[in-house]
Amino acid sequence: MSERGFGELFHCDDRATMAKKPRDRMEALLSVPDTASAVQALSDMEFYELYHAVGPGDAGALVEYGSAEQVQTCLDLDIWRGDQMSDAALMPWVEQLLSVPDDQFRELWNHLDPEVMALYLHRNIHLYVSEDRNDEVEIPDEASKNVAQTPDFLYWVAYPEDDDKAEQLRQLVDRLYAVFGVEKAWSILEGMHWEMSTDLEENAYHFRTERIRELGFMPRDEAASLFATLDVAREVESIRGATQADLYVGHLDSSMKLEMALASLDESAAAGCYLGRILSRIGDLETVKVQLLALAQQIAVFDGYQPHEREGFDDSMVLAVSYSSLGLEYASRHDDEVAERIVRHVPLRRLVTLGWNITRDLHHKAKLLVCRGHLSIIEDQPLSLLTPELRDRIEGLLCARPRPQSSVLSPFVSVRDIQTSAAAIADVATRELFFGEALHKTKDDIARLAYTHELVLGVENVYFDNVAITFLARRAMKCAEPWSVFDVQAPPSRGEVWSALSDENIRSLFRSNMPESTYAALDRFGRQLRDYLETQWPASAETPDPRLVGAILFAESEP
Repeated sequence: MSERGFGELFHCDDRATMAKKPRDRMEALLSVPDTASAVQALSDMEFYELYHAVGPGDAGALVEYGSAEQVQTCLDLDIWRGDQMSDAALMPWVEQLLSVPDDQFRELWNHLDPEVMALYLHRNIHLYVSEDRNDEVEIPDEASKNVAQTPDFLYWVAYPEDDDKAEQLRQLVDRLYAVFGVEKAWSILEGMHWEMSTDLEENAYHFRTERIRELGFMPRDEAASLFATLDVAREVESIRGATQADLYVGHLDSSMKLEMALASLDESAAAGCYLGRILSRIGDLETVKVQLLALAQQIAVFDGYQPHEREGFDDSMVLAVSYSSLGLEYASRHDDEVAERIVRHVPLRRLVTLGWNITRDLHHKAKLLVCRGHLSIIEDQPLSLLTPELRDRIEGLLCARPRPQSSVLSPFVSVRDIQTSAAAIADVATRELFFGEALHKTKDDIARLAYTHELVLGVENVYFDNVAITFLARRAMKCAEPWSVFDVQAPPSRGEVWSALSDENIRSLFRSNMPESTYAALDRFGRQLRDYLETQWPASAETPDPRLVGAILFAESEP
């Protein structure tokens, strides 16, 4: 990428400046003479973002002056978990509703989605009534013991066993009677009583889904389309062949949360990515910006983040940019002219899906290696025979969302990352080939070798690499048993081990008619063994300290 960061490309303020805005903005709104008009002039998303940026504990004043549409948006985005309404998420909003003045309570209740509050009441209270007020009401023994009469003495209400929830619901029922009077409060409770819970939830979810679409959100099952499986080669050709712009970009309110996510890119793994380099060549980036905002939101929905969870949207924005950049670099074959044309003509969502599928292919290959069961001699360590560095790379690929290394949370960003991880998979396969084809040994043979000797370093430090080095060194030294370990009292010299690790010695173990690509992989294996020896056995120490050097395997000498 050029010296321009994403924040500059998209004209974003720095995060520190943006973080100072919410409380100042709320105080400014509350200080004007016509506070209600000022608050209600905010868009629904601006209201929601400001409410959560300030914090529910301090933002109750916004609810007092907010419109029913603004509060409905908050409920739509806060209280659903998938296609189910969460009572735990709704309870704080009921507290806010109970805290507003009567006029605002009436306004909100009359214009909020009726199914939501009806469902909340239906789930949590049970009404009991007698045919005659003079008759005693029979309440089942299994009913909650939190029972009280309604203010009109018509119903007995069994509230939840949880005292806090019961108290809140008691206050809500009493508020209904106090604000609406007996007749309407009775109709609210009676209507709730006879509704089916499943019908209420299904209808509420349907209406909620239609409303959030207008805000750029979608249900999780639709968000999953971003991670659909596709034919990578065919998609690349389709993307490269695009000549007419098919960019449909709908309206999306640019919330503070998403703007801050854009600003976060310059400090993330996505800084300096190929996409940024191409964007610096393009003049008007508004279409690209809206696409990135929408993609980050879609990824966040799929990953289960709540719309106010800013850190989750930071992660989602990094993924949107990283997968877009990876797909762009892969499809353009690093040709900047082609890449620029792709950005102008192809929706970024296609590049995200392409980038995801490239990493997914690596995930499947790594998973296949592990499923073969050749990589461990320790039951609870599935990759114990790999060196820590190689294990880190394979474990990263095995993550549900593959990444170059398990120890680093950064996602794949470039084709170079892909090539490095593909090479790691090839390295593991080469080690399997070395032991299976050249030595005719299995991981069980390695386990027997490890467990039948009192190894100085212990079984947990036995890797393919130090077993291979030990075998090659013993073979080159013409030891009677090449498939064994060195005695701690008679270790080889560093020079002897180094000489044993030549490409020629490794190739001599294989048939001469093997493909040249196999020999190239074995030569790479040899270089890695020599690198491993350099790391584990310093050149300054011709004779190793077996307790410190892990390059070769030593057996404890008998007393």
